[in-house]
Amino acid sequence: MAPKKPAGNDKEPNAKVKPAPPKKLEEPGYKQVLDKPLDQYSSFLETFELNKRKELLEKTRSPINVIQDQAATTLRSLEKTKESRVKHVFEFHSKFSLAMACLIFLFVGAPMGAIVRKGGFGWPLLISIVFFMLFIVISIFSKNIAERFVIDAILAAWMNCLVVFPMGLALTYWAMRDMGVSQIAEFFKFKWLSKKR
Repeated sequence: MAPKKPAGNDKEPNAKVKPAPPKKLEEPGYKQVLDKPLDQYSSFLETFELNKRKELLEKTRSPINVIQDQAATTLRSLEKTKESRVKHVFEFHSKFSLAMACLIFLFVGAPMGAIVRKGGFGWPLLISIVFFMLFIVISIFSKNIAERFVIDAILAAWMNCLVVFPMGLALTYWAMRDMGVSQIAEFFKFKWLSKKR
């Protein structure tokens, strides 16, 4: 008895079966339209199809906004860091400048007793207060302009000493020359002060 053929298989076993054609997969991304040389395009966006350009712009806008926000945050942080550094350097050097101010005011206060012979305690005290107020005002002013990055923090810390010290030297010089208030007033041509003395 001959073996039975399986039902539904009428083809010969040696016949070649043609494979099905592969499915065309759409490539991800966007089709570029390059119909002229690259140097003739004014923008990279022109190399893509018109209906895809808007979508591309929307997709690129989000990362750009994130980068811009990060850059703005970094700049704000950098400004705060710079300001903090200026404050630190100013406070560090101002401690030394205040210590030096003790010696500077020695050159201011001591000559006042020799220069102002008449008038008692009032004139030397008044002039010393004026010098002290000048010292404090210069300290505050220099600190403010240093925090605005106008001058260096080290220079700002020593500015008060640099202004008052020459004045103290001048007073010491006049005291050593045995000059009175009237002679100093004549030197600066303050006639109203020289007449009073």
